[in-house]
Amino acid sequence: MAAKGSPSAAGGTFPPGGARPGRCPPAAAGRGRGSRPGPGALPPAPGRVRPLPRGGAEEPLLRGIFEISKRSCDVVLSARRLRWSPILPESPTGGTGRDGVGREETIEMKDVFSVKLKRRRFVGQKKGGTLLGITVFKCLNKKENKLTDYAVHLNNLSEDHCHLWFRHLKEILNGFQNRPKSLKVFVNPSSHRREATRVYYDQVAPLFKLADIKTDVTVTEYEGHALSVLKECELQAFDGVVCVGGDGSVSEVAHGLLLKAQIDAGKDTDYIPTPVRAPVPLGVIPAGETKRYCYIL
Repeated sequence: MAAKGSPSAAGGTFPPGGARPGRCPPAAAGRGRGSRPGPGALPPAPGRVRPLPRGGAEEPLLRGIFEISKRSCDVVLSARRLRWSPILPESPTGGTGRDGVGREETIEMKDVFSVKLKRRRFVGQKKGGTLLGITVFKCLNKKENKLTDYAVHLNNLSEDHCHLWFRHLKEILNGFQNRPKSLKVFVNPSSHRREATRVYYDQVAPLFKLADIKTDVTVTEYEGHALSVLKECELQAFDGVVCVGGDGSVSEVAHGLLLKAQIDAGKDTDYIPTPVRAPVPLGVIPAGETKRYCYIL
C-alpha cells in the first residue's frame, strides 16, 4: 500500500489521505472538455496520464498527477498554459469540498524558456541517474525591464509518465517561431570592475545553455572592437545579438548593428536620412558603471 503522497504503481501520485488503487481521485474524474469518461467506461487509474484530444490553444493535451511543492496536484497541459491545483484530502465524513481540488496556479507557456528532466546523480556521475520528474523554467518580469528566472518542479517517479509530458512540453516550446537558437554575444571585460565578464559567465551563459541556445562570444579587447567585428559579421547566421556591458558598450554594438544593415543594403553610410532596420534584434545585459541607456533601450 502506498504511503500518503507517495508515487503509485500507475506512475502518478495519490492525494494525501485520499485515493486508493482502483479508485479514481476526484480531480481525475475531471473538469474540462474530454476529461469525463463515457457511459460504462472505467475511470482511469489514479495518477495515470491520459492524453486528451488535440484542438485549440485551450484544448487540454495531457492531464495527470504530479507532486508540486510537496503536494499532490492535478496538472493539466494545453498549448497555451500549464495549470495545476492541489488535490485536497478527504474529510472524515467522506467529502473533500470544492470538488476535491484547491486553488489553481497557472504558467503561460510563452513565458517558459526551458524544460528539463530532473534526475538524482551521485557525485561525479554525468549521465543517467534516478528520474525524479520534470523541471519547468520560466521568466518573471520585474521592474525596470529586468527579468529573472523561476523553476517549478513536477515530481513523479514514473519514467513513462515523465517522458510523455516532457515530449509534449518540448513540442510546445519548439513551436514558438520567435525563439532564438543562436546568438552573437559581445562581452566588455573592462566594464565596471570587470562586472560584465562575471555576470555573463556566472549568470547569463548557464541560462543560454539551459535554453539550448548556441552562442558565439567575442570578449572585446579595445574600444571599437565590437564595431569592427559587426561590420564583417554574417548576421544571417544568428537570431540576435547580445551585449553585456555598460552604456558605452551598448551604444557601440547598436551603432555596429545599424551600420552593418546600411552596408548590406548598399546605403551611403556618410548620410542616411532613412536608415535600414537592423536584420536581428539587440539584447542587453546591463553590467557597467552607468546603465541608464541599457534600461531605456
